[in-house]
Amino acid sequence: MHLVLLPLLALVFLFLEIGIGGARLVYTVPAVCTLAVAGVLAALRPLPMRGKPSTWCLGTALVFGAYILVRNRLSEIDHLARLQFYIMAGCLIVYLLTALFLPDSRHRKALLVVLLALAVAQVLLGFYQFARVNAWMPLPWAQRRDDWWRASGFFISPNHFAGYLEILFFAAASFAVWGRGKAAGRILMAYAALVCVVGVAISGSRGGYLSVIFGGLVFFGLSLVASYHLRREAFPKIAIVSTLAAVLVAGGLFLTMFQSTTLLLRFQAINDPENMRFLLWDSALEQFMLSPWFGTGGFSFFYFGRLFRNPLVQNDPIHVHNDYLQLLADYGLAGVVLFGALYLAHAAAGWQGFRRRLRAMRSHAETQSDSLALAIAGLCVLAAYTVHSVVDFNMHLTVNALFVAFFLACLTSAVRAPGQSKNPGRLALLQRFVLPAGSIALLVHATPFIRSEYLSERARVALRDGHPSEALTLASDGLAIDAANPDLWFYAGEAARMLAWEDDAGRRALLQKSIESFTAGLRVFPYDSQLALKLAQTYSESGDYDTAAAFIDLAESLDPQSGLVFAFRGMIELAAGYIEDARAAFEDALALGGQGGDMARQGLQLAAEAEKNGLQPRSLLPPILLPDNPVKTESPILPEPEPGGVSDGAVQ
Repeated sequence: MHLVLLPLLALVFLFLEIGIGGARLVYTVPAVCTLAVAGVLAALRPLPMRGKPSTWCLGTALVFGAYILVRNRLSEIDHLARLQFYIMAGCLIVYLLTALFLPDSRHRKALLVVLLALAVAQVLLGFYQFARVNAWMPLPWAQRRDDWWRASGFFISPNHFAGYLEILFFAAASFAVWGRGKAAGRILMAYAALVCVVGVAISGSRGGYLSVIFGGLVFFGLSLVASYHLRREAFPKIAIVSTLAAVLVAGGLFLTMFQSTTLLLRFQAINDPENMRFLLWDSALEQFMLSPWFGTGGFSFFYFGRLFRNPLVQNDPIHVHNDYLQLLADYGLAGVVLFGALYLAHAAAGWQGFRRRLRAMRSHAETQSDSLALAIAGLCVLAAYTVHSVVDFNMHLTVNALFVAFFLACLTSAVRAPGQSKNPGRLALLQRFVLPAGSIALLVHATPFIRSEYLSERARVALRDGHPSEALTLASDGLAIDAANPDLWFYAGEAARMLAWEDDAGRRALLQKSIESFTAGLRVFPYDSQLALKLAQTYSESGDYDTAAAFIDLAESLDPQSGLVFAFRGMIELAAGYIEDARAAFEDALALGGQGGDMARQGLQLAAEAEKNGLQPRSLLPPILLPDNPVKTESPILPEPEPGGVSDGAVQ
């Protein structure tokens, strides 16, 4: 069976790693469908008879996963929650396949070797980005929004890049020190570990720095424990030499890293009392108070981050930048308690498996073992992500979440000796019914979205690259498959609006089509402040300033501390000829800053020019463009607006 499962798992990880880590559904959906195929195929063969997993670990994983999947499907906005749903479903399949069908450490090691080879290539891309200092990306359709020096490889976030490499760093280091094999192979593992940790350094991820340091300390401690048990007579010498070697390696890495002023300043900025993450955490806690027990639904921070944003936060608060608080806000205390049970069960199983493996190796006078290397790597990954999840959101990136699920399965399957298995009937039931039934249901649910998400991504790129006619066609084709996707409505509306500026004869009809598309999107997703802003903009461009102002009011109720909303209000007031009202809105936008402040400065210049030359303000206004890649929002508080209009309801 491993001859089938290993290539499928490797294919999924490679596809996601190249596909920006699965940050968008267009990459995650086909990857999860491939995992579902593997889940069905696994049911065709009997379970291996080696190293069955802990019942407690399996139980906590299944209960936590089932809760997340069910609560996610009860979220108010289906499309908003979909990515989390597929991430959790994929994690469960990877976990079960690894724990039940790939118990042999040789097969797990083979998968990691393939991924390490690609990770080295990723770091080479990262060096190119770091040297050029322009955020160059290898895939022309997947671009970063920033132009920082920070390396990201194929990923669109340097933080995700660091989160991926730190996992492989601990895997490579563990096999280099404790794995079986010839000296040449272990030297290559050590080289891969060094490349991965350098990749974390040039990513500039402060969370990556912290997690590598903490995980490294755990690795050093576990290695000392293993040395004491396996080479007790020589342990004092080993401890001294190992400590000196660790200090030299760490010191050398730090000295090399600090040759770059950029990296030195980034490292010194780890302790940043004014970091915006603290303000995002406050917003998540306010969201949590709305529904403490079961949360507000999958990815609902997309909306509540805006609703509860601190005025100092003007970048879009898409994620909490804390996996624990996002879990608490989206899935409530129930989700956190179940996750705590899963975490403790696997940490305990990993420690027990580590000790059991040491006893077995000591009895056979062994000093190297791939299973010991996997146990140490798993515990180090758990430790590193325990820290990294406090400041980032790696568990909301598909490839990193699947990788963690793989290592959790490695921990749980190390508990019992080969041949020992409790409740084999229950495991057979899991293999013969639960896994294939769940995989088939997932295939039925997910497969139709592969094409619609592909069309949505192509429409987004076409808009970004200035091809509105192509974007409109692609979005319309996607809507024929999935009319519940608000992104497709957004792209269709924005494409029609852009075409209206190119076609004077058909301008009115195109603006009407744009209004219809944005309105349909707002009906699907009634809490999206960007759709509300787009409707305000389009009504203003069609000359209906009263309706435009009403939608600006809706956008402000959804995002009351956004400088962008006030800047839009100023532009619309200016287009209507209310220069003083426009100037007041621009001043509010300037006070908040960010992109809205930049737009407000432009607006104030236009207002001054209009007053000075006695011109109609509308003749001066360029098309107002929102940022690329609009982000969805959600609130269960607001009533649904009527088509083509705005509800009288307001957020309290």
